[in-house]
Amino acid sequence: MLTIQEAKQLIPPGRYRHFKGNEYEVLDIASHSETEEPMVVYRALYGSFGLWVRPAAMWLETVERDGHVFRRFTQIHNPWRYVAFDVETPNSYNDRMSAIGITVIEDGEITDEFFSLVNPETRFDAFNIELTGISPADVENEPTFPQLWKQIEPFFSDGILIAHNAPFDLSVLASCLQAYGIHWRSKVQYACTVRMGRQVHPELPNHRLNTMCEAFGIDLDHHHADSDSRACAELLLRYQKEELDISSFIRTYELNKRRIKR
Repeated sequence: MLTIQEAKQLIPPGRYRHFKGNEYEVLDIASHSETEEPMVVYRALYGSFGLWVRPAAMWLETVERDGHVFRRFTQIHNPWRYVAFDVETPNSYNDRMSAIGITVIEDGEITDEFFSLVNPETRFDAFNIELTGISPADVENEPTFPQLWKQIEPFFSDGILIAHNAPFDLSVLASCLQAYGIHWRSKVQYACTVRMGRQVHPELPNHRLNTMCEAFGIDLDHHHADSDSRACAELLLRYQKEELDISSFIRTYELNKRRIKR
């Protein structure tokens, strides 16, 4: 059995993510009153209240799911890391992506950016080609989503996901994961800059990305995923400077059901 000292070294206070996507904060390690077994004292983040207790040995377990092995709980080293992303789609089904842009915010600054075209392995609608400027010829030699996932999964696995009209981008991500049989998480934490804008700036005629960027002087090449994700990140930074409580906008999205958790 673990000692209290060993448990405290292996499970230091801080934020942790369950392999299914929920996040928790470890507060302390206590000794069971009868067995003296080390117990993790923690609370759930985003939507639940009260303290929970779980044996430290169980906290440290690995679990197998669909042929993949996961740590039951993984520590989040930078809890205020935000991952703004934007996807473009090839047709009206919106279940594949033709491009993705990612912009990372850490400690109030943009620290990393990523962009790639994606071969969606499906047809393109004329409307989407006109909207995004991406044609079948442009993506013919680009990576498919499973090939690209190896590069972008580390971005998504550490931080709160941010998007402008986030349920749309999350639904495309969820559809791609399901279509290609990629087992990741069942849930993710996210926040939407549209909802933030509506609360902070109700005076604007609408809260579309181009409207917000024009109002605040943010450069935007609209419907280009790299520019859209960067603009989304800059909106978030603006709201942080306006002292908006970003944590109050964090919600849970169920990837396996493609819906916001009620």
